[in-house]
Amino acid sequence: MIEEDILRQAETYAMDTMRNYDSSHDWQHVLRVRRYARYINAIEQTANPFLLDLVAILHDTADKKFHKADDAYVYLADFLIRLGLHSESEKIIFIIRNVSFSSSGNERCNYPELKILQDADRLDAIGAIGVARAFSYGGFRNNSIHDPLSPGRETTIKHFYDKLLKIRDLMNTKTGRQLAEERHNFIQLFLNQFLDEWNLG
Repeated sequence: MIEEDILRQAETYAMDTMRNYDSSHDWQHVLRVRRYARYINAIEQTANPFLLDLVAILHDTADKKFHKADDAYVYLADFLIRLGLHSESEKIIFIIRNVSFSSSGNERCNYPELKILQDADRLDAIGAIGVARAFSYGGFRNNSIHDPLSPGRETTIKHFYDKLLKIRDLMNTKTGRQLAEERHNFIQLFLNQFLDEWNLG
C-alpha cells in the first residue's frame, strides 16, 4: 500500500476513534500537532517524514483518558497490520505509548520521531492555544477553575502548575525549545493576570 493511502486510512481511523473526545483533544488538535511536527522536522531533519506523519495522526487514538488503554492498543495493532505495517508496528506503538506528558523520561529513546512528536504535542499544551485547551478540558471534566482554599483539589489553574509550566524544560529539540519559550512566557503572563483579578480586594 502506498504511503498516501496509508495516511488517508490512518486519518479515517483516527477521526472515528476520537469522535467522542472533548474539544481539546479533537481532530483540530491532531492537525495542529501534525503541522508542528512537520515544521520541527523541516528544521531538525532527523525523523522519517512518513513515519512522523503517521504517528502524529494516530498519537491520541489510544489515549487512556478516553479508552481502556489495553483494548485501544490491541485495536491499533490490528489496524497497523491491516495496513501492511507489520515490521513498523512495534515502533509505532512504542512511540504512541510514550508521547504523553506522563511518559516524561522516555525521551532518552533514540527514535527522533518520538522526540519531535513529543515536542509538537507539548507545544499545543502551552501558549494561547494551551490556555484554551486547559479550560476546555477542565470544563469537560467539570473541574473548578480555581480553588485556593483547597490546594489539593484538581482545578484548571492547578493544572497549569502541575504540568503546563513544566513543559518548556522538557522539550527535546532545539527548535522545540525555541518555540516553547514564547508560549511559556504567555502562560506565565496569563496566570499573573488571572491571579491579580482573582485576588482583587
